[in-house]
Amino acid sequence: MVDDEREHKPAVSVVVVICNMPQVAPRTLHSLSAAYQRHIGPGDYEVIVVDSGSDPPLDPLIIENLGCNFRLIRIDSCSPAHAVNRGLAEARGDVIGVMIDGARMVTPGLLHFARHGARLYDKAVVATLGWYLGYDFHEWSIRSGYDAAREEALLNSVCWPNDGYRLFEIGTMEESSLDGWFQPISESNALFLRRELWESIGGVDERFDSLGINLDTFHRVLEEPGAELVILLGEATFRQLHGGTSAHVTPDHRPESSAEWSSQYEAIRGRPYDRLRLKHPPTYIGTLPRPALARVLWAATHPTLRHFEQPLGDDFDKDLWTPALPPPCADEITGKLIGLAENEFRQGHFEASCTVARLIRQHSPDEPRSQQMLSLGAGCLPAEGPLPPQRLEYHLALAEAHEILGEKDAAASNYRAALTFNGDLPQAHNGLARLRMPGDDYLKWLERLYRWLKPETAIEIGVFEGASLALFRPPTVAIGIDPSPSVIFPLKTETHIFAETSDEFFAKRRHWRLLGDRPLPLAFIDGLHLYEQVLRDFISLEACCGPRSVILIHDAVPLDERTQSRTHETTFYTGDVWKAVLCLKLYRPDLDIFTIATPPAGLTVVTGLDPASVVLKDNYKEGVARFRDTSFSAIESTMETALNIVPNDWRIVRSRLKSCQHG
Repeated sequence: MVDDEREHKPAVSVVVVICNMPQVAPRTLHSLSAAYQRHIGPGDYEVIVVDSGSDPPLDPLIIENLGCNFRLIRIDSCSPAHAVNRGLAEARGDVIGVMIDGARMVTPGLLHFARHGARLYDKAVVATLGWYLGYDFHEWSIRSGYDAAREEALLNSVCWPNDGYRLFEIGTMEESSLDGWFQPISESNALFLRRELWESIGGVDERFDSLGINLDTFHRVLEEPGAELVILLGEATFRQLHGGTSAHVTPDHRPESSAEWSSQYEAIRGRPYDRLRLKHPPTYIGTLPRPALARVLWAATHPTLRHFEQPLGDDFDKDLWTPALPPPCADEITGKLIGLAENEFRQGHFEASCTVARLIRQHSPDEPRSQQMLSLGAGCLPAEGPLPPQRLEYHLALAEAHEILGEKDAAASNYRAALTFNGDLPQAHNGLARLRMPGDDYLKWLERLYRWLKPETAIEIGVFEGASLALFRPPTVAIGIDPSPSVIFPLKTETHIFAETSDEFFAKRRHWRLLGDRPLPLAFIDGLHLYEQVLRDFISLEACCGPRSVILIHDAVPLDERTQSRTHETTFYTGDVWKAVLCLKLYRPDLDIFTIATPPAGLTVVTGLDPASVVLKDNYKEGVARFRDTSFSAIESTMETALNIVPNDWRIVRSRLKSCQHG
């Protein structure tokens, strides 16, 4: 180096210690070259390479080819601490960085941001987080065959050195830097201090072995009065696999190595070693490259070192992306809307969540939970103008929100919009059914009727999963008939289930074995949803009944043409059960027939039964032929009258059932 070049004082000096690493040192040094580093020129910094007893020595041509701002110093000592101090003595920059491990490649903005970070405070301690190359800690990777060839292939896979930030894609954070953006770190393998601070701590302590030098130096400098930790946000060092000292510390020997280090530290410092906890958070400087973003987010939401403070707080809800929520809202409507919005948020339906949150603010302007969701997701919706075409989930959520608010037209419009995305959408069909017939659903009605009527015995045709059968309570004896029952609900009374069709059940006269001469007090028809089968079941059941008996028929109020079709095409399905009501009204005017407007598809109640009547049996074929082909449009506009629909009101129903109560 000529005299005028030596007289030029660089802003930054970097000391790199090399010892017997001929395969990996060239990559480390290249990552510090002006050809690789960004936003800093060769005249702004120098790199002092200290070859600490390599055998054979590092090839000087490697240094010469890197540029005039690189210098090589050869010493015979194998002590990395002595090598660092020798490099510090040679450094001319106001900011000096130390890399005690020459096997570490660095990211392209390291020197630029380290230089600026050191200027933030008089005693800035600029630290870089450490990573391994590869997808596990090195001492474990090598057990699975990780070697220099595989590492070379990894580097080629990210086209290194074209973009040094892609090293994050093939790296694993070191133990000492785990979640280091948010958790305390114990060392830095690229540590930058102002010259005065290096002099204040006296460089590195040469009494420590290689394993403890970084730990001790980092601990001591942060104990300096006025020291401020500065973390380089998007820069890092990446340790390559090589045959250096630390590479020989296997998982089996790590506890032994740690014990030796702890004993050495306590002997020298007179106290046990403990990872330093900062009095206040570090300062961050730099950019956050996209390849590192996923790991930063993981460190924030799923911290590895759980014994330290959680970055987002102990009570942070990762599903709602918010700290502890305030108490539930006292207003029932607002509370339901909040539950809906939060559920949509958890599922990632942010457009729907924020739209519902805006409805909440119209209803309850100062509600904090809706405001929290809006603050996070408002950008999912356009700032002005009409909304673009939305997804199915959006319309479902908005429909439910308007339903909660009692805005039926808006709710129905959105349920229908959801059906344009999927014509077989039970949530939309059920929603439309609730809008048409609000109030208690049919299961609540069954429970209420069973409790009030107190039947000694009851028959249910159509068991399915047992939701309605499970509503019976002692002393009722329940009888279920279904060719393919799949009961999942716990049954609470004596129950007999026959896995056969209702026609087989009655043909074999099984009911007489259970009833004897006693009339059947109650029956519920919810089997095959075809008109002629419902009529046949009614005929068989009435023959078992008495004058105080009740027969209930489910799904007698159709929703629309498609869901009442005789061909079962949709999950929400009523079939043409409704035709049975028309038939009963025509042929049996002596019966008391009314249909409760309960969602999803009504519940028809028939009383005044006559077990001796053969009218329906004698006219079965004629009745089936008469109504089988009746179209839904024939009653669509007059359903209330045609099906004898009464309001979803217990007082009205109870008054018509007084003569049927048992017990």
